[in-house]
Amino acid sequence: MNLVPFSKQYLRLNEALPFGLRDAAGRLLLAAGSRVDRADVLEELQSAELYADEGESSDWRRRLGGAIDAMLLRNAPLGRIADARPQPMDDDRAAARQFTLRFGEQWDELCAGLDGLLRDPGADRSWQQRLQARCDAARTLSERRLDDSLYHLIYGAGHSTESYSSHHALLCFIVARETARLLEWDADLIGSLERAALTMNLSIRRLQDMLAAHAPTMTAAMRAELDQHPAKSAQMLANAGVTDLAWLEIVQLHHDDSRKAMPLSALSGPQQAARLLRRVDIFTAKLSRRATRVPSTPVQAAREACIGADGVPDEIGGALLKAVGLYPPGSFVALANGEIGIVIGRGRRANLPLVAALVAASGAPMGTPALRDTLDKRYAVKSAVSVDKVKVIPPHDRLMMMR
Repeated sequence: MNLVPFSKQYLRLNEALPFGLRDAAGRLLLAAGSRVDRADVLEELQSAELYADEGESSDWRRRLGGAIDAMLLRNAPLGRIADARPQPMDDDRAAARQFTLRFGEQWDELCAGLDGLLRDPGADRSWQQRLQARCDAARTLSERRLDDSLYHLIYGAGHSTESYSSHHALLCFIVARETARLLEWDADLIGSLERAALTMNLSIRRLQDMLAAHAPTMTAAMRAELDQHPAKSAQMLANAGVTDLAWLEIVQLHHDDSRKAMPLSALSGPQQAARLLRRVDIFTAKLSRRATRVPSTPVQAAREACIGADGVPDEIGGALLKAVGLYPPGSFVALANGEIGIVIGRGRRANLPLVAALVAASGAPMGTPALRDTLDKRYAVKSAVSVDKVKVIPPHDRLMMMR
C-alpha cells in the first residue's frame, strides 16, 4: 500500500469519500463511503495526520484536480476554489469502484464503518437505515463469496484483536445467517437475526475491545456490565427507535440458557434465533485471539458450541458444522502426509475441506502453496493446528484464486 497525504479540508460533515482514510501506519480510520455526522468526531479526525491509499484515491484526486482547474479558468474566487468538490463520476465508473478493493479490504472497510456506526446509536433518524445498509453489504459479500468471507474473518479473528467487537459481530453475522438458511428459517426471522448479530454487544463495544486487546484486571463493575449487556443493548436499540420486536428479543435473550432442555421446535421464532446466536457467539469467540490466550482450534470450539445434551451435535450444532465445516476456511490443519496447510474452502462434508499446503513435511515453508483435496487419503486431515504453531504468512490473494 502506497500512502499519500490527504488534505483535511476535504473531510466534511455528512460528505462521504469513495476511499478510506488512514493514519501514517496505514491503519483504517474512516471506511470508504462512511459519513462523519458529528462535529466532535470530525474535529478529532482533522486533528490527526490523514492519508489515503494512492491507487484507491487516484480517481477522486484526478477529478478534484479537474474541478480546481475549471474554476481557475473561470477566475473563481480563492474561497470558492478552496471549497472545490471533485467533478461527478459517471454511473459506470461509480459501479466499478466497488471492485477495485481486494476482497478482504472490503470486509475491513465494512468492519470500520460498523465500528463507527455502533459508537452512537440513534444519533440521527438515519441510524437504522445506515445499519441496514451495512447489513445488506455484509449479506452481499457473504452471498457472493462465502468461503472467502469465512476465510478472511476467521483468519483475522485468530491473528488480531483490532476492532474486536465489530469484527466479531460480522463473523457472527455470516455464520448465523448461513446456519439459519440451512435450517430453512423464514426470511423475516433471518433478517432480525442478522441485525441482532451486528448489535447484540452494542452496550459493551468499548469494554469488549479493551478486554480483548489489553486484558485489564476484571473489576466488579466490568463483570456487572458484561452480565447486563443483553438487556442494556436491547434497551439502547429500543431507545434508538427499533420497533422490530424479534430483533429486540433475540438481543435480549442471546445469552439466556434457561430453556436449554426444551426442544428447538418448542421455542418461538425469536427464542430459536437467540439460541442459535448464543451458540454462534460461543463458537466464534473461541476462534478469536485475546491478549490473555491464543485461539482454540475449530474442533475445540465445536465441542463447546455444537454438542447437545446427549453428547452429539443437536439440530443447531449440526447445521452450524454444515455451515462452516469442522475445519472452516481460515483455519490450519495437519495432513496425513505431514504437511501443514490452511483451509481455503469447505468440502463435500464437514471434515473434508479444501486445503492449501504451506509447510512441507520437513517443516520447511513451501515456496508455492499446493492445493490438496482432503478426500484423497494421502492428504486426509490428521488434526487441527493452533494458529500459533504456524509461522508462515499465507499469500491470501493467491490462495483465493486457487479454488
